[in-house]
Amino acid sequence: MHPDHLPPPTTTQRVKRVLGFPLLRLVWTLVLFFGASWGLAHLAPSLARLGNETLGGAFRNALLSLAVLWATLRLFEGKQLDAMGLPLRGAPSAFAQGYLVGAALLTAVTGVLWVAGSYHVTGFGAGATAPAIGHAALLFLLVGVTEEVMTRGILFRLLEQGVGTWAALGLSAVLFGLGHRGNPGATTQSSLAIALEAGVLLAAAYVATRSLWLPIGLHAAWDFFEGPVYGAHVSGIALPSILEASFPGPVWLTGGDFGPEAGVPAVVLGTALGAAFLVLAWRRGHVFTPRWLLRLLRREGTPAVPTPIPPPGAVADAALQAFPAAPTQR
Repeated sequence: MHPDHLPPPTTTQRVKRVLGFPLLRLVWTLVLFFGASWGLAHLAPSLARLGNETLGGAFRNALLSLAVLWATLRLFEGKQLDAMGLPLRGAPSAFAQGYLVGAALLTAVTGVLWVAGSYHVTGFGAGATAPAIGHAALLFLLVGVTEEVMTRGILFRLLEQGVGTWAALGLSAVLFGLGHRGNPGATTQSSLAIALEAGVLLAAAYVATRSLWLPIGLHAAWDFFEGPVYGAHVSGIALPSILEASFPGPVWLTGGDFGPEAGVPAVVLGTALGAAFLVLAWRRGHVFTPRWLLRLLRREGTPAVPTPIPPPGAVADAALQAFPAAPTQR
């Protein structure tokens, strides 16, 4: 049947379309999350009271975020976790790639500070026992799962469905930066830094691969190497570390009490890596434009589909091609 001869949508169909709009689904997801948190506080108050920095609190947060994501996918989209970036197949490889990228990035940031005279190793941490370091590694893995599921798997993905990749990238990055505003030692500089280097980078890694495993690994390694390995504060929090270090120099360079992630070297290197992932995403055709925006662009005479970028030829492009892409389902 020709589209012009299709019967008009019924009232029920119109209501479903409105309620199923991505930005409204984001609202329903938030309602479900707060409802689950409220239920947990009443059913298991001792579990709900655990601090986010404890292993038990981190397990709770990771399980809660995964449960909310699974429930909203099933209820509102009819999908499984593997359809939006959490397949079990290939998970170890993607996670390991992300972990190596995160470790290399924080090593590079620390190296720049060392060359600039703003990183001095003063000894080895007395409290950095094998159990303490293992505890920290597991803690940051769980933190990575929680924050990536909530920020990229839910917030960014639903914003992207509603307003497109570019707008979702900017909005989610700003919110991610503001989400760290309450951390110890946080400043306007640290919030902007987190938005640029981490908010953009982690979302770009997700867009390029359409897998959450790589940004989860990157996030976990970022925190682990920044704190327990190189001895810096992690988003304002001090932890037992293998190396004890001092960070002399201006706050704009070292990040001050918040940690090196608030300094210029981290911003420059993290944002550059995020831009590289965005180039890879563009070339793979992973940048998404919603239908309403495509119609608007056509109405205004603007080309709806951007001109493809030539195939990669540089060494950096070839290196980025090593990151596998999951199916581009949203």
